[in-house]
Amino acid sequence: MVLSIVSYIVIPLYTLLFARGTDWFSSNFSVISSLKEKENAFALWGALVSCTLYRMLFPLIQSAPFSKNSYARLCRTPFRRFCYLLLNLAFLFLIAAVIVPYLPGQFPIQAGLHIFFAFFSAVFLFLCLIVLIYTFYTSRPARYAPYFFSVWASAAVSILLLKIAGIVSTVLEVFVTIAACVLVRKLYREVCGQ
Repeated sequence: MVLSIVSYIVIPLYTLLFARGTDWFSSNFSVISSLKEKENAFALWGALVSCTLYRMLFPLIQSAPFSKNSYARLCRTPFRRFCYLLLNLAFLFLIAAVIVPYLPGQFPIQAGLHIFFAFFSAVFLFLCLIVLIYTFYTSRPARYAPYFFSVWASAAVSILLLKIAGIVSTVLEVFVTIAACVLVRKLYREVCGQ
């Protein structure tokens, strides 16, 4: 119940409130977090998102049917480890993006690193989701087809938003955050029954 409230209500509302009052297509979370009054709000957002998603994704990877799939070369321990690696990289990069300041005027190297960490955090998270959901999908296509198509649709919308804005924009970051939380929560309920 708590994970549902956090995934469906708390994180989406907090994300929208964090981005409130900004231009969603020409700004992004990095710029917003550089504002003194939003600095702590960004750190709280990062902690909330990372803890919630990690709490659900870790057991999903553990229970994924890697060894039961028909694609024998991509199964078993190495593939499960790859999924864990993607998950851990996503959250390490998110933590790094929260910690490393985005102040291009004062610290241009750190600002570049911040952008790198933030971008690849989302990339690794989506790759983890694609691998994980594909594994469930190949074991029971009818049951997991909605998740399989949802993750690819989310990736397509993300690429479209990136093309429209020309930058990693607030609208893209809000979409990725909410889509990931909702998708992971629904998959977690489907697989773990909680």
